[in-house]
Amino acid sequence: MFSFHCSLRRVVALAALVAMSALLVVGCTPPWQHSTAALASKPTAQQLIVAVEKNYKTVTSFHVMLQVTNPGTASSSQVQIRSANGDVVMPDKVKAQATVVLSGQAVSVNLVSIGDTQYITDPITGQWRVIKGLLDPRTLTNPNTGIISLLNKVQKITQPTDDTVGGTPCWRVSGLLDAKYLAFFTGGGVPAGTMLQTSACVGKADALLYQVKVTGQAAPNDTPDTTYLFNISKYNENITITAPQV
Repeated sequence: MFSFHCSLRRVVALAALVAMSALLVVGCTPPWQHSTAALASKPTAQQLIVAVEKNYKTVTSFHVMLQVTNPGTASSSQVQIRSANGDVVMPDKVKAQATVVLSGQAVSVNLVSIGDTQYITDPITGQWRVIKGLLDPRTLTNPNTGIISLLNKVQKITQPTDDTVGGTPCWRVSGLLDAKYLAFFTGGGVPAGTMLQTSACVGKADALLYQVKVTGQAAPNDTPDTTYLFNISKYNENITITAPQV
């Protein structure tokens, strides 16, 4: 029989993964675009990092879609996220829908997180349930202590290269991230020193993040080939997230 509480921790990780798209969010003119002449040259990786740290707080909301490929094999009591889409409203609201595999069957799960209170639908009954204190989105969106702080922990970061995401020209940077820095929302449990291949693409015209990709064993069920692909859009739109009726 399905253990709702046991699998809940994996499902709630969805909100953290959705919020992870904030890793490189920027919302105003970047430092390499102050003059027409500067437009002809590409920024350095350090300039991208500086732009992120400076402009992150200007973002009020965004939409993200997640696709997981090459997932590992989970036990019958565990849940695997295969795809998700959701909205993030700064600083403390997340609304998402995910397709998860439960006991070999694909089911849909809805989640709303407001502050330190989470509302989640039971994968079997579809009924909303209230869970308090399991995830506070503010711990993820805080630029000093949350996901945004991970950028400075990326090792061997490359200089930006030309790329395109969904028809949008962007700058792509890549590097390695120690999985331990994601343990606060994945739960840890992977071998010490596990490194994750990480890349991101920032739009050339507007300096907004359009894609983040993380490959590797970020959670115990993952394999070295497990990839989390985030596509981000709809910045600063008027998104309303309210608590569902329970």
